[in-house]
Amino acid sequence: MGDTTVPVTGRLRAPTFDVLLRPRRSLVRSTVLSIVFSAVPLAVALVWVSLPVRWWALVATLVVVLAVVVGVLFVRLRSAFLGIAADAVVLNGVVSANRRIARDRVDHVVVASTHGSTPDRTVRELLAFDVTGRHLFRMRADVWGDAALDRVVDELDVRVDREPRVVPPAEIARRWPTSRAWYERRSGALVAALAAVVLVVGLLAVETVRLLAA
Repeated sequence: MGDTTVPVTGRLRAPTFDVLLRPRRSLVRSTVLSIVFSAVPLAVALVWVSLPVRWWALVATLVVVLAVVVGVLFVRLRSAFLGIAADAVVLNGVVSANRRIARDRVDHVVVASTHGSTPDRTVRELLAFDVTGRHLFRMRADVWGDAALDRVVDELDVRVDREPRVVPPAEIARRWPTSRAWYERRSGALVAALAAVVLVVGLLAVETVRLLAA
């Protein structure tokens, strides 16, 4: 969803917004379907396979932890919003902290198209900056929808720099490095890679013990 620069401690109160935007309903629906038809059967299979061996309790614990993480992400997705009030822009993100930015800090926005989930698919992004060029917040059309990006541009009424060509993600990271979310940075990629390695090693260990016990 992107980062902003001014974190808010505690829960955000609900002011009256001139514009209130939420993630696309289809995104929420597809998340639910993915959990029901992919994550749940996989979790059940892992526990079932590990039952004959002494590691089943550990695997079950990992599955429960994974389920809690997925549940938290789903709740965050349902409660995410971007609100524009007379004096502030408030962002309640999915994987980032709640943020609040003074509206008059937004000096200009950049609207660019970049590659989406596949090389032949493009997605629009909106990046907001202050007068010094410091990154404020970021929106992706695949999360918020194209109409939401256009609504933000119209409501903020600031200078808009539109990129005439499709900009690769690597170029976006190079030209506007502070616009990267935490999970797009090297530290975030490292955490994701370590989690994947731990999961794969755990599955291999369970399968190995099961074969040895057979």
